[in-house]
Amino acid sequence: MVVMRTLTEDDILTEDDLDEIVIEAAGDGRHQQAAAQFEDLAARPELHGQVSASMLLVHAGGQYGLADDWDEAVRCYRAAVVANDAAAAGSVAAAAAGAEAADDVAADEAAAAGAADIDPRVWLHDALVRKGDEAEATTLRAEIKSSRSTNPDVYAAVAETLAEHGRQQEALTWFTMGFHRCQDADIPVYMLHLLLIGRRAMRRNLGFPPDELDEIADAYVDHLEATDNLA
Repeated sequence: MVVMRTLTEDDILTEDDLDEIVIEAAGDGRHQQAAAQFEDLAARPELHGQVSASMLLVHAGGQYGLADDWDEAVRCYRAAVVANDAAAAGSVAAAAAGAEAADDVAADEAAAAGAADIDPRVWLHDALVRKGDEAEATTLRAEIKSSRSTNPDVYAAVAETLAEHGRQQEALTWFTMGFHRCQDADIPVYMLHLLLIGRRAMRRNLGFPPDELDEIADAYVDHLEATDNLA
């Protein structure tokens, strides 16, 4: 079992604690033990502070994936989706209660403490594709698409899974869709540039000539390279 600091009911898990488990497992290869530890922590809500049950279950799925146990990875990712949905529903209810009580601060805090930063369905999708369960993966992609997220990481994650499995035209579609859906969102602009870099890579691999968005991606890469040279 991966060793980490002893936790009591008065402790709160931090992201450093999760990093400790991941780093230890990377060093000794005991990914299944690390996955089991993440699952155990997910079942202890009294410890959840900076991290959520959904995040812990995603980490568990990732460790099972590293152990090449995709059945267990899928199981954990399914549980992460359920936990995320429950957290989101609870946050909406708490935010509504805070608003009803004219407590704007409580409402804002409740809304911020809900669902995971990135939809855990993207990790479930990745595991399903790796397992070869294309029917469910296709259905899940349609669900993710219909949710119309404004988080660029959602589109990038789906696109990268598709690209890794040789489906570059579909990956191009997701990179492009992500840019158009997220370009007016309140997000750091570099996240849009990263979508465009992924899009540019797919277009080059497919033999397409540069377009206006490719030129924006090229300019961003040139800027990064110039900045690195000055460092």
